[in-house]
Amino acid sequence: MLFSIFVFIVVLSVLIFVHELGHFVSAKLCNIYVDQFSIGMPPRLLGIKIGETDYCIGALPIGGYVKMAGQEDVPLDDKEREETYGHVPPERWFKFRPIWQRYIVIISGPFMNFVLAIFIYIILVSKGTLMPEMEIDSRIGKIEENSPAYNAPLFIYNESKKNRNDYPENPDDIGWKTGDRILFINGNAVRKFSDLFVNATLGGPSEVHKVIIERETPFGEKKKYISFIKPEIIEGSELPRYGVSPFYSALLKEVIKDMPAEKAGLKSGDIILSANGIVVDRTTFVELTEQAPINQNISLVIDRNGEKKHIQVVPVTVGRLRGISLVETLLSSENKKGLLVLDIDTEMQTKTGLRRKDIITKINGEYFTLENLHQFEREHPGETIELEVYRPPVLFGLLEKSSNLKLKVSLEPVQAIGVVLGEKLIKVNYPVSRWLPEAFKRSYEDLKQTVLVLKGLIIGAVSPKVLGGPIMIFDATSKAASMGIDWLLGLMALVSVNLAVVNLLPIPILDGSLVLMLTIESLRKRPISPKMQERFQQLGFVIIILLLLLVSWNDIRRILSDIIP
Repeated sequence: MLFSIFVFIVVLSVLIFVHELGHFVSAKLCNIYVDQFSIGMPPRLLGIKIGETDYCIGALPIGGYVKMAGQEDVPLDDKEREETYGHVPPERWFKFRPIWQRYIVIISGPFMNFVLAIFIYIILVSKGTLMPEMEIDSRIGKIEENSPAYNAPLFIYNESKKNRNDYPENPDDIGWKTGDRILFINGNAVRKFSDLFVNATLGGPSEVHKVIIERETPFGEKKKYISFIKPEIIEGSELPRYGVSPFYSALLKEVIKDMPAEKAGLKSGDIILSANGIVVDRTTFVELTEQAPINQNISLVIDRNGEKKHIQVVPVTVGRLRGISLVETLLSSENKKGLLVLDIDTEMQTKTGLRRKDIITKINGEYFTLENLHQFEREHPGETIELEVYRPPVLFGLLEKSSNLKLKVSLEPVQAIGVVLGEKLIKVNYPVSRWLPEAFKRSYEDLKQTVLVLKGLIIGAVSPKVLGGPIMIFDATSKAASMGIDWLLGLMALVSVNLAVVNLLPIPILDGSLVLMLTIESLRKRPISPKMQERFQQLGFVIIILLLLLVSWNDIRRILSDIIP
């Protein structure tokens, strides 16, 4: 926890420092008197005065500021102004500088956040990055049954035909398929899977989306289709979706000894491309295997070091705790390992009585590791087992006390070939000439996505429930730090772009409000009156408080949903 807090403070401090540095440097270049450069908000903890400027650190690490003569967040009266800046020549006051210089000073903060994102991405691009497939490809994995994608009509793509009416009544095919690559949505190029999510959410369910799909046939030929589809708010989600999951290759991490996969010649590192002529990813391969008829061959096409091979394998019947995700955890009272329920689907929860966060301490009276459990499942398909379960208290025991349960669970018989699937990571390297263009491209994509989300919030396509505050950022930085420096830097770049965009919103107290007032001043040919500025700042204070309350409630709601099973 202490490390997570340290990382959070460092990330926040760097973002604020770079933002305020933009204001500071541009103010100095425009010969504006800078009284104070602060990272963190008052009270002042420590600092040093060099020349006319006090460089300091505030006690509250939630912001920062550059204090300039003649730039007042809260308007001063004549006496206060004279006491504070009476010694400063008027030509060095912010408000007396030319409007174009004031624009530069204000915009420099958000601009530097965007520059920081580009700099971070240059670091990531230059060192090469191991990335999940969904971050660099737009292939789709499992299609949810009866979802928009499941029922979507597909027509062989013709560039001269743009609208649904240009195509015949009967489609050439129905439904997207696992392995399809999404190329364009409403004319926008799709580069990675998250682009699908953004387009579905922001495009919303009110309009038909035009989606260009590339599909590879069993003979290696690639065909393009156009699909006309409306996203829907599918049960269990708050946002419109097409009903597809990202594509994760069925990479064999481990081949279990004496199981059909080993006997058929499959090896660790093989990637299963198709099964019985159907393109599969990790999820769809597991489902196809589990539902295979007993004693029937499955014809696999695999990729082994870039070479395609055809392999026949006959699954065997094993038992499985389906719909439950388990991870090993140390038991506090014994020097043994238990099995923590990370996730469980609704059907299995109803059937077994297990819940998320339950800890399975014993199975049939014995302690089990995850490896022991998988071995036991293979040897006892269809059997009913007894679980001894410790159920932790909910909300520190206020909602529910801790308890110990005994539950009966059946090991559901399914078909399996005996492999452990892993995640395929792709090493992406770029030549030096591509570092800056690629870094700018990634920063621009973050910028575009942030603007689209804000647009969605304004038009009602995105629920305010998705907004988060400091707690959500803290949680995100903690998870990113645990995954490695590349993930943390990537998140930092994204947050920096978000900070740049949000700061340019015309909300009082933010930089965007000053840009708005400067624009009004340039149109009116005279400044806004101090009284109006004061009213504007008061309105901004109310808006900021309301936003803080909203994002804080969203953060609390997320915490409660995680605490309460």
